[in-house]
Amino acid sequence: MSSPTAHEPMSASAPRRILITGFEPFDGADRNPSWDLADELRRRADRGVSTVASERSADGESLELHTLLLPVEFGPAGTRLRARLDELAAAGEAPDLVVALGLAAGTEAVALERVGLNLRDARIPDNGGTQPIDEPVVDGGPEARFATLRLKASLARIAAAEIPVHLSLSAGTFVCNDVLYTLLDHLDRTGADARGGFVHVPDLHSPDSPVTFDQAVQAVEMLLAESLHPIPDAVAAAGALH
Repeated sequence: MSSPTAHEPMSASAPRRILITGFEPFDGADRNPSWDLADELRRRADRGVSTVASERSADGESLELHTLLLPVEFGPAGTRLRARLDELAAAGEAPDLVVALGLAAGTEAVALERVGLNLRDARIPDNGGTQPIDEPVVDGGPEARFATLRLKASLARIAAAEIPVHLSLSAGTFVCNDVLYTLLDHLDRTGADARGGFVHVPDLHSPDSPVTFDQAVQAVEMLLAESLHPIPDAVAAAGALH
């Protein structure tokens, strides 16, 4: 096979694609920082100024970052996410990474979630008034599914930037967990070649938030950059005692 000449430029490689989801406002709030964060990540990627876009560019790759707003409702949130993933796959634009973002008000750090549980157990109703108790997310599915992002490598990198962060064992049993489990289940059942996971953030709009909005942007960009690397996750002790 002959090499391209000066008049035959190399064809551009397919862009690396990321889908970021955030939630609509909940419990009477006007805004949800998870969606504001997703939207800012998209804007920065579009301008090529994000950490992940810069690193991909340095490797000769372009980046496409899509966002999806999800309802805070059991069932509809997962349905909308699955539909979007199927739509992107049908268009030949399946993402390499899917990261869902959610709000965990009152927490002290960015939480990188490890496990989605096949369990719906709502202490309060969702935005649609639904309050399931001890129900599965997916009938017949495994009891738990593990996030496939490079969480420990990301944890080390974010912590080195002096951003409050921790590895969380569980995303709870409310709609955030519903989305995480649904995402991982869908990726597995469809054989998608994508990594997926979930990140909880504190109320970034609160003046008392231990994490600033800019720090959260930086933390998620580091997670995306690390998780686009094809190598396995780092091996490091980061387990929980309780």
